[in-house]
Amino acid sequence: MVLPSTVLPFLASLAALLVATSVIGDGIHALLHVSLRGRGPWRWPGLLHHSHHRFLDEHLAFHEERYRLNVALHQVPELLMRLLVATVLALAVDLDSDVLGALAAVAGIDFGMVVMRRGRDRFHPTQRPVGPPASGIVVDSAYHAFHHVFPEHFLAAHLQLLDRVLGRLLPLQGRRVVVVGASGYCADLAVALSTEGADVAHQAEDAIDVEAIGAADVVVLGHGAGWRDHRAYEVIVAAALVKRPAASVLPLDVWAIGEDAAWLARRAVFADRVILRQLRRGPTLGATTTLFWLKRGARDL
Repeated sequence: MVLPSTVLPFLASLAALLVATSVIGDGIHALLHVSLRGRGPWRWPGLLHHSHHRFLDEHLAFHEERYRLNVALHQVPELLMRLLVATVLALAVDLDSDVLGALAAVAGIDFGMVVMRRGRDRFHPTQRPVGPPASGIVVDSAYHAFHHVFPEHFLAAHLQLLDRVLGRLLPLQGRRVVVVGASGYCADLAVALSTEGADVAHQAEDAIDVEAIGAADVVVLGHGAGWRDHRAYEVIVAAALVKRPAASVLPLDVWAIGEDAAWLARRAVFADRVILRQLRRGPTLGATTTLFWLKRGARDL
């Protein structure tokens, strides 16, 4: 029984155990995806987890007919693994059994919510399109939605530490990128993006195709933020969102190079529909360094 005088140490121990199990759980989650590339028995654990991705596919569509398989092959093993990791950690540092019991209760409640809501828990909402992923350290529903669209990225299920270290926060392979601007930095960035497997198209600032920008996954605005006509960053983004296909489930990823008071004042208008990255220092950092930090979650450079 926890006494009032020990409440704070109890909560601190519980918080530490939750963080430790989350970090280890995220590592196990990443290893499950690695195992899918293996053969024979090495592939089996990954296949169990893959049942979850078949329940909520890469188009963020739920498959109700796979709900029971999702619970049996993914949710139950995940719960048991979480409890096993917590037990091993608690024994290793000689934590009080009440702390382990509290964590088990939290895990049980999470599992019960998943079952009660048939897989549509706080990490798997039905809202479409999803907003930008959290830029902090804790994983949110949009972050996890990106993982379902890009299974090799956004691997963390609890804390973003793993993805920030591994540089898994910027999927580029096969994605459509439009670069507006003819500076040397834009040219270097286009080459670097192509090397990463992106499908890159260039546009001149005097021949902007808003429809093509709206259909893109990523748009780099590098022609200068100070324009006050149809070439203004805020005008391009607003028009692109109008032209954006209805089937788009993810927000437009906008990389704005340069700085202007009017543009910066308008950024908040698009914050819930666009991933905004302000690359003030991009040209001085270089294209390769820019991508390095963007892969690790940077929004402003």
